[in-house]
Amino acid sequence: RPIPPPPPAHPQPPLPPFQYNNQQSSNQNAKPSVRLAAGKQWVDATLNEFPENDYRLFVGNLDKIITEQKLAEAFQSKYPSFAMCRIIYDKTSGDSKGYGFVSVLDPKDCARAIREMNQSWLGSRPIKVTRSDWKERDLREVRKGKKKKGKRR
Repeated sequence: RPIPPPPPAHPQPPLPPFQYNNQQSSNQNAKPSVRLAAGKQWVDATLNEFPENDYRLFVGNLDKIITEQKLAEAFQSKYPSFAMCRIIYDKTSGDSKGYGFVSVLDPKDCARAIREMNQSWLGSRPIKVTRSDWKERDLREVRKGKKKKGKRR
């Protein structure tokens, strides 16, 4: 009997995003989002993991040792509408890229988080917290913007 070859060596898949109280997003069965940036277009199925109509924050300058659990603890203790967070990892090495996203459901919590958490210390670094521009990269939004610009001329 031949011995089967060993499975191919792949980096570990990213962990599922941390979700507060094991909330499941209502967006799980939605179509993958088509994204557009820097002249390139790609499909990003991970956007369906976030709740619909959330307020998404970009969190930058994260220390490499910060986990999604630590990031979630920093936000959910202060903002009751915290929904989930996700840290972005390099596909080949599995190391953190130093940024992530936090989702809150209340616009007041979003504004408060930007004011209070921007330049606050998490781990050994001051983090940068801003409103995420993820919607501006959605292909449908880009097309809407082009139509509006065309009508103004």
